[in-house]
Amino acid sequence: MASRLPPLNALRTFVAAARHGSFRAAAEELCVTTGAVSRQVRLLEEWLGLDLFDRSRRQVRLTPVGARYFVRVAELFDQLATATGSLRETGGGRVLHLDCIPTFAMHWLLPRLPVFKVAFPDVELSLFTAPDRIDLSRPLDYAIRRDPGHFAGLTPHPLMSERSAPVCSPRLLAELDGAAMPDGLADRTIIAIRARRDLWPHWCAANHIGVDRLGSRLEVDHTYVAIQAAEDGLGIALVPLLFIERQLADGRLVPVPGCPAVETGRYFLLEHRHRDHVALPGLADWLRRQDGPANPG
Repeated sequence: MASRLPPLNALRTFVAAARHGSFRAAAEELCVTTGAVSRQVRLLEEWLGLDLFDRSRRQVRLTPVGARYFVRVAELFDQLATATGSLRETGGGRVLHLDCIPTFAMHWLLPRLPVFKVAFPDVELSLFTAPDRIDLSRPLDYAIRRDPGHFAGLTPHPLMSERSAPVCSPRLLAELDGAAMPDGLADRTIIAIRARRDLWPHWCAANHIGVDRLGSRLEVDHTYVAIQAAEDGLGIALVPLLFIERQLADGRLVPVPGCPAVETGRYFLLEHRHRDHVALPGLADWLRRQDGPANPG
């Protein structure tokens, strides 16, 4: 038996396009391309056998039947959101949707989750680890990012600063055998992170060193790969210190003498305020208080 309901993704796309009066604005809200919005709307029109938008002008406009349909469908989506919000509130705890980069989750946030559960016992955490842009098309209450380019449509709350320093394995440090630093970097493999191409140039500028004085390079995609490569003795990595607290504490990584840490950014808690937003007013303050070695006990 054929479904009497049209494709739900097409309906959701139609509501966004109708509400904005623009395929482009709907695409930005849903984090898809304008072409994807157009295809979903066309799919819905073909399913209904009706034109919902007038495309004869440069700006798309709802047809009379499209306007009537939008009123009814938007009302149903509101009812669905209300029912979902009520269920979440009574289903045994609030669900907080948080987005952060994988390295931040692995090396900073996860070791602190036992303390989080003590501070917020009635909150269940749903964690997304996105390496780049923030996807606003899925449930999201907060995100943690360093780059201000992610702030569009979100309310920023400043958290902790980021300081980065060159580190290596104890075995590699022994091989340096007291070499004068930072000049000795020219004779060693430098681990560079493609996602953070700014790190080594910024560190060199802060220490009045030419980038051309660095040694050969091993390039990796992400910070967590650079951390592992440094642990394995493959070179000297310049990484944020907040991500290697445990490695420094247990001796898997050691600072390179004569190579000081420099400030390389600041992290922000980004709040996504929307109708079903789960607000946690104390979250920013709690995160700031965790700026230091994790203590799960």
